[in-house]
Amino acid sequence: MGIFPINLYEGFWCPLLEPTIAFQAHFQARDTDIILSSLPKTGTTWLKSLLFAIVNRKRFSDISHHPLQTQNSHELVLQLEAKVYKKINGSQPDFSELPSPRLFATHIPYLSLPKSVKDSQCRVIYVCRNPLDTFISSWHFYRQLKVNKGLNHSNVNMIEEDFSKFCEGKFPYGPYEDHLLGYWKESIQNPKKVFFMEYEGLKEDPKTHVKKLAEFVGCPFLEEEEQGSTIDDIIKLCSLESLKKWK
Repeated sequence: MGIFPINLYEGFWCPLLEPTIAFQAHFQARDTDIILSSLPKTGTTWLKSLLFAIVNRKRFSDISHHPLQTQNSHELVLQLEAKVYKKINGSQPDFSELPSPRLFATHIPYLSLPKSVKDSQCRVIYVCRNPLDTFISSWHFYRQLKVNKGLNHSNVNMIEEDFSKFCEGKFPYGPYEDHLLGYWKESIQNPKKVFFMEYEGLKEDPKTHVKKLAEFVGCPFLEEEEQGSTIDDIIKLCSLESLKKWK
């Protein structure tokens, strides 16, 4: 389905092997860190935006001049294996200018997270999506990448072959079930550590889920914020319509 080589590593199909190993070996989590985890194309961009807006709402109270108005959420919540450790080529990343709490994202399964993440008190948010929608969104995404790279993409019937691979778990960061269940089990055993979210539930009732997310990351909304427009402003700022400009 993807256009990048994937390697079977620690039970999952890893598309960025060397950066992932570097992330595992060298990342030192802080107790105040917040890490968003997901499979690709399951609502990552949306959750990054919501997380950044919730945590930084006092710093950026003026929505009209909010960083999310001019920056992609992927620039504000860094993807560790894809955006950080892939670029530094073996050197150590410099996180000194990141404010606390530091916000990061990853696609790797829970069992493969760095030891410092699992042993610290940092919080982990996981978002999942209906598997069929995950596949369709991923398929269109990778197909567009092939178009952009000038690769052969004319055989639409390849969707059947790609779907078979998806069901077998042979896609970036798959298998789907293992990825989801790893975080879900940890959220049951350690709910203060892992917060499990469903894309469909967030879409159906964003206000309730945004409030729960804020409580989990230690930034609950004050009574006056709930009575005012703060939550609605954040939801509007991070709406799917607003995020389309970054696609």
